[in-house]
Amino acid sequence: MVTMEKFGKMCKEKMMEEILLRFTKHPNFVITSFMGTSTGGLEQLRRGLKKSRANYFVVKNSILKIIFNKMKLEEEISKIDGGMGISLCGEDIVAACSVLVNFSKTNDKFKIKGAVIDGKRLSPEKVKELASLPSKEVLLARVVGGIKSPITGFVNTLGGILRKFVYVVDAIKVNKEKTQSAAPAAPEAK
Repeated sequence: MVTMEKFGKMCKEKMMEEILLRFTKHPNFVITSFMGTSTGGLEQLRRGLKKSRANYFVVKNSILKIIFNKMKLEEEISKIDGGMGISLCGEDIVAACSVLVNFSKTNDKFKIKGAVIDGKRLSPEKVKELASLPSKEVLLARVVGGIKSPITGFVNTLGGILRKFVYVVDAIKVNKEKTQSAAPAAPEAK
């Protein structure tokens, strides 16, 4: 027979497995403290994060400490204080950080505690710096523009050279025609 204590322990273990699986699928995440933030505010945050393919969930401190211990993120355990939430970043990490930072600006109780991006621990200040970067689409557009610009210049230069070559050839032709028409006609043979 399963007692309430065993049932609670089984639920906690299942919850930890589920959260560990989420971290495995999405290794880039931001740690936040939401204590004092309204439920409506957190729902607004979730909707904003959904656009950047990120998500946000609340987790019990005791479970988060165990998970960080298993993930060998002992330094992050010290950040756990009060109500904790995790934002698992999608493909566009900058967009997710931007949503979180903007939300923290309008909700003073919501605090960014740090992040783990590509296995590196980031301070809240670094998360804010990351959020200030242009979006992935803007960066890609800049790269394409940077690549396109020299090619366009090269094509324009070649076009200019060809135009000048045509002008020179045309000028030579005109000059020869003038020279031939200006030369006295040879006497006809009798």
